[in-house]
Amino acid sequence: MVKKLLILFLFLGGLMAVASAQHIEAARINNGVFEFGDNQEQLIKAVEWTFKDGTKVTDLKVEQMQNTFFLVAYCVYQGRARMAAIDLVQEGNTFVIKEDAWFKTCSAVACETCKYFLENNRIVACKCEATGSISNHCHYRSLPVAGFITQYNRAMKMKKDQEN
Repeated sequence: MVKKLLILFLFLGGLMAVASAQHIEAARINNGVFEFGDNQEQLIKAVEWTFKDGTKVTDLKVEQMQNTFFLVAYCVYQGRARMAAIDLVQEGNTFVIKEDAWFKTCSAVACETCKYFLENNRIVACKCEATGSISNHCHYRSLPVAGFITQYNRAMKMKKDQEN
């Protein structure tokens, strides 16, 4: 019985170690220019699949807001603007998405242009920048990045399967 529990503990401990080491290289900076690697298409797919509603990414960038870097996807859903931002950590000249990051969305509801609102280098909401109607409403949502990482891993697996 003790051996079985020890083996189970070692197995689960190994799984937790693998999960805690999860991170995704999003981009690099080269002479002041952000460059994506050969996983840019998979990053785009992961954003689209995380929304789960037909949202399409029109542009993907690394942006600095205040003193923090984010992977920002500009999207369209049913003719309306939508954005997704994911916290990045800079490691040397590489920007990575860590498992404790957040997937933050900002959707135009009755607003032409929504922008993220930051406090202390963190996105905490989104606000209307250009009026679309009298309500000037943007919808903000913040989720753990785990769903995005799952979709990214799915996109990478599909890429690998296509290459084989």
